[in-house]
Amino acid sequence: MAEIFLSYRRKDSRSATARLADDLEAHFGDDRVFRDVEIAAGDDFVEAICRSVESATVVLVVVGPHWLDATDAGGRRRLDDRADFVRLEIELALRARVPIVPVLVEGATMPSAAELPSSLAEFARCQAVELSEKRWRDDGAALIEALRSRFAISSDTAPRPSDGRLGETLVRTARDVLELALHPKRLIARRQTGRASDSVRAFAFLCGAIVAGNAILLAAIDTRLVAQGSAASVVLGIVGWLLVGLMVGLLAATLLVAPLALAWRVAERAATYRRVGLVGAYVYGGAWVGLCTGATVLVSAVQLLDPDLMARLLAALHAAAAGSALTLPPMRTPATAPFSAAAETLFVLAAGIWLLTAFWCIVAWASFRQAFAATRRQAALATTLWLAVLVALCWLAGRAG
Repeated sequence: MAEIFLSYRRKDSRSATARLADDLEAHFGDDRVFRDVEIAAGDDFVEAICRSVESATVVLVVVGPHWLDATDAGGRRRLDDRADFVRLEIELALRARVPIVPVLVEGATMPSAAELPSSLAEFARCQAVELSEKRWRDDGAALIEALRSRFAISSDTAPRPSDGRLGETLVRTARDVLELALHPKRLIARRQTGRASDSVRAFAFLCGAIVAGNAILLAAIDTRLVAQGSAASVVLGIVGWLLVGLMVGLLAATLLVAPLALAWRVAERAATYRRVGLVGAYVYGGAWVGLCTGATVLVSAVQLLDPDLMARLLAALHAAAAGSALTLPPMRTPATAPFSAAAETLFVLAAGIWLLTAFWCIVAWASFRQAFAATRRQAALATTLWLAVLVALCWLAGRAG
C-alpha cells in the first residue's frame, strides 16, 4: 500500500494533481503514491479507497478553486452528498487519525468550518500548503521536504546526504515501531508493496522482535542463571541464550504460520503463502514482544516473593534435560512477605500487559483480511480452519506423548 494518498476532485484539479503526482513519484517512487486511477479493473472502488486511506501515512487533499462548490448533475453540492468520494476519503482519514495536509492549487483558499458538512469540520483546522503556478518548483520542493522530514517518508530514487542517513533511519524506525503498536493494520498494509524486499524486511522484523523479547526475559531472570564466571563466559552465555531463543521462536512461528497459510488458501484463492507469511511475521513478532514483556513483569513479581524460585526452576529444567523426570519446584512464600503489596501490583500490571497484547493481536489480525480484500466470512473461515488444525496437531502430539 502507498504511504501518500492523493484526494482530489477531477473536474476541479485533475491537471494540478497529475503534475503533483508526477513530482512525488519522481522523488519517492511510484509505489508510495496512490491515486484513484490506480485501482485495478474489477476491484471494489469503495473498498479499495478505504484500504488505501486507512493504510496511508498522510493524505494530501488537493483543493482547487471549485473544490468546495462543485455540483452534481442535479445542481446539488457534491460535498453535501454522503456518497461523494472526496467527502468519504476525508471522513475516513479523520476517523482513522491519518494526518491530512490540504494542498491549495490555482489560487484556491481553505474553506471554513461553516462552509463544510459537520463531519468535515475538523478538516478546516488542518494546516494547508500552497502550490502556486509561478513558484511550483520551490513550493513542491518544500512540500516534499515536509513529507520526508515530518512523516519520515523515505525515497528510493532521490539521493540523500550521507551524514543524515543514520539519524533519519533511526527516526523512521522509531516511528514505524510506534505506529505498529498503535495502528498495526496501517503499518502492515504499507509493508506490502509487492517488492522482494518486503519479505526480507518482515523476516528481519520477526528476528528482531524475537531477540528483543528474549532479551527482555533475560533481564528479568538474572544473567547469572544463564552463565557465570569470566566476562567472556557471561557474554557467550547471553549470546547462546539469544540464539537458541531465536531458533525456537522461528520454529514456533513457522509451525503457526504454515497451517494459517493453508487455511487462507482454502478460504481465499488469491491468498499467497508469501503474503500470509509476511503479515504473520509482523503479528507474531508484536505478540511475542508483548507476551515477553508481561512475562518479565510477572517474573519480577514472583522474585519479590521467592527470590530463589527461578534458580530452582532452571535447575529442574537442566535435570530434566539430563534425563531426570521434570519436577516443578513449589513456590516458597513467607507468611509475611515484605514486598507482597509491590508483587500484587506487578501481577496486575502483567495481566494488563497481556490483555493489551491480546487486544492488539485482534486488531492486527484484521491485516490478513485487508491484505487479500477478503470478506468477513472468508476471514472467519480461515481463522476457524487454522484453529481447528492447531487443535488437531496439539491432540495428536498429546496422543503421541
